[in-house]
Amino acid sequence: MSDHAAAIRGLPRWHPNPYIRSAIETIRRDGWQVTAVDTVCACSSVGCSRPDCAFAYTAGLTLHGIPELAVYGLPSNTSRALLNELAGLLHQHDWRTLVHSHTEVTSRTMAAPVRLIEAIDTDDMLMANLLFADSPALQVVWPDDNGHYPWQDEYTLLPLHQPLKGIEDPTAGYRRTLRVITTERGPDRALPRTARRMKGH
Repeated sequence: MSDHAAAIRGLPRWHPNPYIRSAIETIRRDGWQVTAVDTVCACSSVGCSRPDCAFAYTAGLTLHGIPELAVYGLPSNTSRALLNELAGLLHQHDWRTLVHSHTEVTSRTMAAPVRLIEAIDTDDMLMANLLFADSPALQVVWPDDNGHYPWQDEYTLLPLHQPLKGIEDPTAGYRRTLRVITTERGPDRALPRTARRMKGH
């Protein structure tokens, strides 16, 4: 985390929301923040809606040239420790190599290795999206008790135990440039662009 002092230029100085302000202070002090969202509501508010699956994510790794990280289906303490450990590891190793070579990463936090995949759906990462809009993200994926990952046929857990928010590249060893994912919706993404061109936008 030693390089975070030089990287905080992209971080807002202040925000009126106390939660966001606290996140900014943590990122300034520690280099990044881990936000854990559990399935149990801590505030007991009627308006709270709890997620189907616990998850945790980082905010601030973008300032270091590293994609934000997210993990689903683990207890909050485990998630927090795992993401902090992997964030430190990604300061030493190129994340592109780990993703494209399908590397299993062993950690002190978990007994099983984990894999990193490019995340496509980052809607759950609210703090990261607020502070660093459109920043890339990786999902940390853990195997079932038999060592199988969710994209393998032998995987024994249900999708709600660990939702996949990205795509695992099935072509092992094939190196490619990163995908550009458009925000256009719909089955034919050329139609909205064509309509804009016709309107003169």
